[in-house]
Amino acid sequence: MDQKMYNSDVKEEFLNTYDNEGTKNTIRYVFLASRLNEVPLGKDLYDFSKEEIGKVIAETKPKSTAIARTKAIFINQYISWAISNNYRKNAINPLQKEANEEWLKSFVDPNLKQFISLNDLHEMERELENPQDIVVLRLLFEGVYGQASSEIRNLKFKEDVDKESGKLTLYDDKKGEREITVSQSTLDMIIKAYEQKTYKNNNGETIRQKETDLLDNEYVVRPTKRGRVIEGRVSQTVVMKRIKLISELFDMEDMTPKSITRSGMIYMAYKLLKESGKKELTKDIFEAVGDRFNLTKINQVSSINNQEYSYHNRTVMSEFINEENIKKLYPDFN
Repeated sequence: MDQKMYNSDVKEEFLNTYDNEGTKNTIRYVFLASRLNEVPLGKDLYDFSKEEIGKVIAETKPKSTAIARTKAIFINQYISWAISNNYRKNAINPLQKEANEEWLKSFVDPNLKQFISLNDLHEMERELENPQDIVVLRLLFEGVYGQASSEIRNLKFKEDVDKESGKLTLYDDKKGEREITVSQSTLDMIIKAYEQKTYKNNNGETIRQKETDLLDNEYVVRPTKRGRVIEGRVSQTVVMKRIKLISELFDMEDMTPKSITRSGMIYMAYKLLKESGKKELTKDIFEAVGDRFNLTKINQVSSINNQEYSYHNRTVMSEFINEENIKKLYPDFN
């Protein structure tokens, strides 16, 4: 992706002012989108007008005003940095005043709200105050779900999480036990969620009681101490309420556990395509995604040798795992 950035040396210099790799990747995504406008205009993003910046934000296809605002903030920081380093032709930052809410809202594409990219996930994480909320997003995106979110609700920290390898032992109420290995960033969030003692109500945006103690037990995802204390696992209602809170915060009415899971499936398919150098989705990619996300297989008996075999339903999966969605969410795929 770095090679596709316009004026990449200057942009890398700016990116090196950040330590967090997730932040760097998010800004790189913005720079990738800006290149589509920089090349025709023959100038760097740091010399753009507010109208030209708006076109860049629109190219990133933000799914909420909150995400559009995050992109505007990064562009603002880039231009301010460029001014201080004498790159911009004048010392006027077109985004020096806070971006107007209506202006940001005009860039939101309502047709893309059902699914999120990995960069969208990173941006949401920066806006969310509770690791307890973030970990639900992370686990769903990496394939931890189960009947009524049971793989998430059953996850115990000391028993089921290997802190060295990132391997999780999962328990689905319907399908039973399995193991998967999650990314380091998700493992880090699991640890933070388990260590969280108090929950910031309404993402910290409330006038009344700002924090509530979390139930202290062995589970990773836990409810708050309200009313009758529950000793066991968290309820499906609590998981759904946390997803609803996030969907309202980012103005994504269609966000559900299933849509987040499917977003993770699209990302895995994209990643497998990039790693293999393939341009088209193949049977082995669908099988790998289906296995990772523990989808139910179709069982059949071969008419040739009478042997039973099973496979994932590619027809259903291709309704959302397709090249169109991959290209929309990951513009560097071509």
